[in-house]
Order: sequence, then C-alpha cells, then structure tokens
Amino acid sequence: MKKYMVLPAFISLAALSVWGCKSKEPEKPEAATAIEITNDQEGEKETKSWDKEEQQAKGQKEKQDKEGQQNKKGQQDKEGQKNETEQKKEGQQMEEASFSFADLNNVEFIFSSGAGGWQTSLTIGENGSFSGLFFDGNLGDTGEGYPNGSVLWSEFGGSFTQPVQEDAYTYSVQLAELEYKDLIGKEEILDEMRYCYMDAYGLSDARTILIHLPGTSLEEIPEEVRSWIGYYDLSQLTDTKLPFFVLENEQHGYAFRGYDMVEELKKTIAYTESQVAEQEKSIHNEALSQMELTEKTGYIYNLWDQALNSTWDVLKKTMDAETMEALTVEERRWIEQKEAAVAEAGAEFEGGSIQSMVMNNMAAELTKARLYELLEWLE
Repeated sequence: MKKYMVLPAFISLAALSVWGCKSKEPEKPEAATAIEITNDQEGEKETKSWDKEEQQAKGQKEKQDKEGQQNKKGQQDKEGQKNETEQKKEGQQMEEASFSFADLNNVEFIFSSGAGGWQTSLTIGENGSFSGLFFDGNLGDTGEGYPNGSVLWSEFGGSFTQPVQEDAYTYSVQLAELEYKDLIGKEEILDEMRYCYMDAYGLSDARTILIHLPGTSLEEIPEEVRSWIGYYDLSQLTDTKLPFFVLENEQHGYAFRGYDMVEELKKTIAYTESQVAEQEKSIHNEALSQMELTEKTGYIYNLWDQALNSTWDVLKKTMDAETMEALTVEERRWIEQKEAAVAEAGAEFEGGSIQSMVMNNMAAELTKARLYELLEWLE
C-alpha cells in the first residue's frame, strides 16, 4: 500500500517543479527534497524490479522467438530435405522407368483369346518398325480343295512414332504405318487349306498405343485392359505391379502381353531336355522291340528339331538383317552337311532293321549340337 500512496505525491511535486522551471530556476524545498529522495529510492526499487521483470519477460520472449525461428528454420530445412528427397525419388523413378524401343529387343507381344483359338503376335525393332502375324484357325470349315480346314491369316509390318512419356511407367506411340503382305479379302488354297486374308485383331483401327512398362501399378491399368492379360480381378491376386511389358490399343481397350522370347525359349529347351531324358531312360531300362526303339529315337529327333526351329524363330525376331543373312547361309550349309551325315550313317546298315534307328540317332545328335551353337547368339 505504501508505494501506491507515495507515488502520487511524487508525481504531483514533480509536476509543480517542472511548471515552475519555466519561469524561474527551480528551488527544491527540503521536505519536497526529502520526499523526492524517499520516493526516488522506492521508485528506483520499483523501476529496478519492473526492469528486471521486463528484462526477464523480454529475454523469455527473445528466447521463444529464437526457438521459434530455429524450429521454423528446422521445419523449413526438413521440408526442403523432404522435397529434395521426393524430387530425387521421383527423378530416380523416372530414370528407372526410362524407355526406348531397344528395350523390346527380346520381347514378343501376343494378343489372343487365351484359349488358343486366335492370336496376333508382333515384335518391335529398335527404330520403331514392327512385324507380325495373325491367324484364326477353323479346321472344321472344309470344302472342295481344302479338306484340312480354313484359316484367317495375315502377315503384316509397319512402324510406330517415337515414344512420348506420359507418366513414370507409361509411354505413348502413334501407329504411323501398317501394311499387309496380302490384299485384305483375298482367298486362296495352299496345302489343302483355305487361307482368308484379313485385318489383324488388335491393330485394326488403332491410332494411339500405350506402352505400360514393368513396374506399373496394376490399379492404374483399366479393368478392360487387364482382362486381356490375366489381371481382371485384383482381389484374387497378390501382385500389385505389372511384371511384363504391355501394349494397349487405347481406342478399343485391347492389350498385347509381352513375353521375353529368350526366357520362353529356355523353358522350351528345358522341357525338351526333360522329355528326351525320359525317352532315353526308357530306351536303356526297358525291353523294347526294334519298332519301339525306332519310334522313340524318331521322337527324340523330332523334339530336338522342334526346339531348333523355335530357336531359329527367336533369332529371326531378334537379330538384325545382316546377321540373319549370314546365319541363313550358314544354316543352309549345316542342313546339307547334316543330311549327308545322316545318310552316311544309315548306309552302313542299309536294308537292316536298325537303319532308321541309327539315322534317327545321328540326326538327333547333330540337331542337338546345332541347337546349342545357335543359342550362343542369344546370350
């Protein structure tokens, strides 16, 4: 209570002293001086007390401001690092998903019903050119001159424009050119089968083709497109990312599934090896007639020959024209040498019951060796 009573008195005396100074030099009465001194001491105490509190408050505020600035700066740095990390991550994704036609060198695209009734296949070169085959067989559609049935057929080629990136895992191309080897609507009979030439399923009326890269989220692919490549009902699958290349005909929602031809060929050869091993085991462990031996050795030769044909087909689709031209010359020479070696092997047993078996064995041995020689071109 004391300081509140003293301060008003001090303020009043000070005010009188100020106004008096304007007219004359101030005179300090003792009482007033005593009061003034007393009030100054208490006021000094109060002022110091207020100053201390004010300084503490100010210091606290400065500390809070400093901490706030540091937090703000830390948050900005954190956000900056986050943005930088996200940008770096996005950049890595874009880089990881970079694409050119060269990436499709070993890929064959198949558009089919899934039941084997019809199929359109195509391969794409490094410059965007493509070639392919369409067929849809109907062995029951027979007639005079074509007892083996009928087939819808077309061999085609063309080119795509250069890829344009749409998002991290999708590129688009335009169908620049599409030509057919035979006139659409033409019919002819070959090898007692009727060929009806027509447009290739999946490419007719196509304009924009979307290329979905491996790693594409399956949820981002339209349901209709997924239905063509085995991913219609995602709730029944554990996969979340596309494991292969896909071509999407954007106008119609058709999809071509990409297969690695070399990997598929390796599976074919592995199957061939297992089948041959079974036949050889049977030959060595079972009591077979000569006819059965001849049949089994003939089957073994056919297995290796089919695998060789599959290998040759992959080479044609993956090698450049110059390489294939040289390989074709070499292959023709090998065929002549094989046929001569087989005939020579059989001549020694001409007219005998084992002649065919011996010839089968020689043909199988040479074909198998040639198969593995050609495989080296795909490594």
